[in-house]
Amino acid sequence: MIRIGEVSKTFNVSNRTLRYWEEKGILKSIRMENGYRYYDADSMRSIKQIVLLRKLKVPVQDIEYIFKSCELDIAIKVLSRHLENTKQEANTFKALSIVLEKLILLIRSGQDLSKALRYIDTSEGVVMAEFKNALQISLSERKSNMSEKNSYNEINNEVRIINLPKMIFACYRAESESPEDDCSKIVNKVIAQYSLDKKPGFRHFGFNNPSPSESSTVYGYEIWFVVPEDFEIPSPLWRKEFDGGLFAAIPTKMSIIGERWEQLYNWTNNNSKYASDWNPEKDRRCFEECIDFNTFMSSDIDFNEKQLDLLTPIKKID
Repeated sequence: MIRIGEVSKTFNVSNRTLRYWEEKGILKSIRMENGYRYYDADSMRSIKQIVLLRKLKVPVQDIEYIFKSCELDIAIKVLSRHLENTKQEANTFKALSIVLEKLILLIRSGQDLSKALRYIDTSEGVVMAEFKNALQISLSERKSNMSEKNSYNEINNEVRIINLPKMIFACYRAESESPEDDCSKIVNKVIAQYSLDKKPGFRHFGFNNPSPSESSTVYGYEIWFVVPEDFEIPSPLWRKEFDGGLFAAIPTKMSIIGERWEQLYNWTNNNSKYASDWNPEKDRRCFEECIDFNTFMSSDIDFNEKQLDLLTPIKKID
């Protein structure tokens, strides 16, 4: 039997993601007397299979369909559809690469960019037919840049550089098996009681505090939300004055939050203009911002579809 924190570290999957897989019915855990989740050998095999399918970019909803049906024909059908989608995507990039290569050759041959682009725009033939088809697909896909596919693509064009302003927060932290839920229960009561989400400038942030580690299995979550400057914060919440600062941000759906954090982490560590500015003692830490509080908290919205912004502190490289 392996505890949830150890499983999270072994597979590089967040506790929240593991619980989400349980909610979708594709994973089972055993609750012990101490209240913590544990996974047996069968569950560990399931986790390995789910992780493998996610690496193959199979959407969670398709994994759920495969696991719940337990029929090989269903698995073949789902994976065949995913294969076809993958081939179509590959064809799109192949066609785009052909046109990009042609454009580069035209420019190298001495044509200026304007003439080269005009040639590309007016040329006919098989290559341009492929290009126009690829462009049509690309433009339609752009309407939903929160898709499962994008969780594996480069994120350079998605990252926003933002300056958080100075804010006054009310804060609360919980340590438990499900600290996000336990923390939210306390916080949401205060927000609802005083209609704080209706106040100008309301914002809502959360972060692990602490995350499980090899030296400690304690798992906590902390939430900060904006309150008016003269607001009397009720116990057990406390007040914090936040100085703001520079952050890099990307959007995510809950179903791919682990992958998106990894992408943002890699973007920060490989960026030529910005570097990480991690310093929790000065509140320079990573945040999950609930950008649409009422929608996120609604029970009518599937957990898979709920969205957050992920923020990491950065500084310009001199």
